[in-house]
Amino acid sequence: MAAAWRAAGHEVQVLADTGATPAPADGMLVQYVPFLYGRRGLSRAPERLMRAARAHGTRVVLFVHEPWVPPTRLPWLLLSPLQRRQLRRLVRLADVTVTAVPAWQRQLGPAVDVHYVGSTLGPPPEDVGTPLAAPAVFSPFASGLAWDWILAAVERINTDPPLTVLGTDRAGLAGFTPLRSADMRRWDVRGRLGGAATLALLAAAPLVLAPFVDGLTGRRTSAAAALSAGARVVTSLGPLADATLLAGAAGVAASRSDFAGLAFALWHRPDDAGARAQRLRWYQTHLDPAALDARMARYLLEGA
Repeated sequence: MAAAWRAAGHEVQVLADTGATPAPADGMLVQYVPFLYGRRGLSRAPERLMRAARAHGTRVVLFVHEPWVPPTRLPWLLLSPLQRRQLRRLVRLADVTVTAVPAWQRQLGPAVDVHYVGSTLGPPPEDVGTPLAAPAVFSPFASGLAWDWILAAVERINTDPPLTVLGTDRAGLAGFTPLRSADMRRWDVRGRLGGAATLALLAAAPLVLAPFVDGLTGRRTSAAAALSAGARVVTSLGPLADATLLAGAAGVAASRSDFAGLAFALWHRPDDAGARAQRLRWYQTHLDPAALDARMARYLLEGA
């Protein structure tokens, strides 16, 4: 987004240090992810930054990437209400609040806007390369990625190699707890690649497995990258699942067994250029990152 704004002629500063004091500016965008600012999930940095910006007369746009933890663990029983109160204070401080998840809009109030993030890897390749020999997974350490569903689908499809993994190397996978029981020796692990190389492989994947425990939402940029490449994405329902985004997937399942069966059926169903072109058009209509870049710039500069 910063690169797109610079290309449009705007002067942009990215604050990587949450202890920094923002310089006077026309607008400031704050991405709210509670654990981004501190491992304990509660930090005074976002509120301090927003109050400092408002003192300078700077417009503040708050993007809620993730709101608060669910009260499903003992420490989170205490943390969740604290995060809720903090986020509601930030919403009151912001001139505009945006999220990529409609379910969170319903929790935060109707004044919150919904805008999808889309792919963060750049433009997709024009042509599809040599098809991969296995279904693919991108960004394997994404929080909430349902690896038990993926392994069930891999076992059902039963290719050689069984799976193509993009976004990490074998050393990274070796210490990943959800995969301790998996036989990874035969997997095709491509490592961490640049955006163009990753998109080329996603475009060449006969199937991309992207089930999430909370369902497919607009904050899942790994799935958005696969959709931007025209890939056939198989994903999941869940408490946060977004009907608009589910419509762009090649298949959606509500359970692990259904996911494995659906992936197996799609694997044996040939894809074609016409279907891929239709998926690419759908992506441009619903997830084009340029639309978010332009909308956020207007919010920051004009408030419209």
